[in-house]
Amino acid sequence: MQDHEHEATALELQDRIARMSDVEVLAAYEASDAEAGDPWQDALAVAMQERGIDD
Repeated sequence: MQDHEHEATALELQDRIARMSDVEVLAAYEASDAEAGDPWQDALAVAMQERGIDD
């Protein structure tokens, strides 16, 4: 994936997560079976940290 594609994907994930409630973010994180390094799970983890959500 090229850098500009990676940046666009990251921004799309951030935008999608920004529209989610804290409960939805936590539920999505817990439901994700992805491993570390997965963009979706990483974005959720960052959002949880920024929002002060404990898993």
